[in-house]
Amino acid sequence: MNGNTVGRREFLRSGAILLGGLTVAACADPAAMTGGGPAQEMIELRYHHRLGLECDNHGQWVEKFNEDRAPDVVVTMECFPGADYFKKLNTLIAGGTIGDAFWISSIEGYYRLAAAGASRAIDDLVESSGFDLSDFYALNIEAARLNGELYGLPQLAHPGRVGLFYNVGLFEDAGMDPPNDTWTYDDLLAAGAALTNPDEGVYGFLPCLGYFCLLVYQRSWGGDMLNGDGTVATLDSAESIAALRFVSDLFHEQGVAPLPGTMEQGTYQTFAANKLAMYQSGFWGEYVKNFVEEDAWAVAPMPIGADTGVRGNMFESDPVCVSRASEHPAEMFDCLTYFTTFDAQIGNYNAMGAPSVRPDVMASETLQASALMRVFGGIMAEALPLVLPSNFRETEYFKTINEMLQVVWLGESDLDEVIGNVQEAAAEILAKPSLEA
Repeated sequence: MNGNTVGRREFLRSGAILLGGLTVAACADPAAMTGGGPAQEMIELRYHHRLGLECDNHGQWVEKFNEDRAPDVVVTMECFPGADYFKKLNTLIAGGTIGDAFWISSIEGYYRLAAAGASRAIDDLVESSGFDLSDFYALNIEAARLNGELYGLPQLAHPGRVGLFYNVGLFEDAGMDPPNDTWTYDDLLAAGAALTNPDEGVYGFLPCLGYFCLLVYQRSWGGDMLNGDGTVATLDSAESIAALRFVSDLFHEQGVAPLPGTMEQGTYQTFAANKLAMYQSGFWGEYVKNFVEEDAWAVAPMPIGADTGVRGNMFESDPVCVSRASEHPAEMFDCLTYFTTFDAQIGNYNAMGAPSVRPDVMASETLQASALMRVFGGIMAEALPLVLPSNFRETEYFKTINEMLQVVWLGESDLDEVIGNVQEAAAEILAKPSLEA
């Protein structure tokens, strides 16, 4: 993150969700293991993750690690529901009951926890183990550093909400060429207008409106939410305002997008009903495949800025970190490396459809067979860096900007009426003390 640079361990046997079958414990007589000599104490480690496909996928590699390292080391996964995960993690840290390692998102506390001392720098572990960082995208490693030190191993990464998913049938029926990687936002607007039919409730394009969705437009116009080191809010720059104006006009001037909250069904269901021609999403936008036939949807990259030639994006990653509280960091780091192998990254894609942190995996036959990965892989190769508030108040920053802009998308206020207040509120957040303490 742009120079931003965040315990005593007790074995927590309750208060967490322990995934059955993920711990391969060595139950043999310790004395028998050592030929009757003094028993070597088994190293027991705990790794926190959130429930879901990611936890399931990591679980199989934890199991493999336990098999390989038995009977000397055993790792137990503790996975918590996604809605509560970050709160639970902070509670464990504050209470001194954090385990030996944890998963964290780069936009949801990674840098703050490193700066506050919850995770430890792992450069020494990388060097002593001979672990090869060149297997990763260079930007992925750079983004995992804080003040020059590496605090986590990237195991999932993506370039943001940069997918333009489109309804193949609606384009064919209209006799129109589908989106491609040369499109500008003028092309997007023209196609969206041509495919919109208000009388039939059909809309040409649905933008997503969260902080990182809007960032795609701002960077395409040459603007941003922050300056390069995360110290100054830049929402009121001419470029940022022009980008936000484009999004507002999609709803209120062009009429190609349905007003927020007015669609009777979700995005995928509306798309499946042939009421939506295009929508913006991250790689997870492919989950529309659960609602339509295989050839009913396709994806292209979001357009480039006509004046800048820039395709707005940001490099987001989900690292795994060794806790500073761990008494066995080398053993825990050894386990975390299992998630970054070629085979594990292929498994990550097969389980979740997620891009990889490794260029060789993105170039593999498995991922190149996917049009989605070809699109996202091309963007990842030229991805722009993630920039967050330098005082680690990203959650507050995101929430404030998103909430204050809602009146624009709903048509309750014009962008010019509120952007000054949004800029002022953003600047006030950046002026607050750092959360690292």
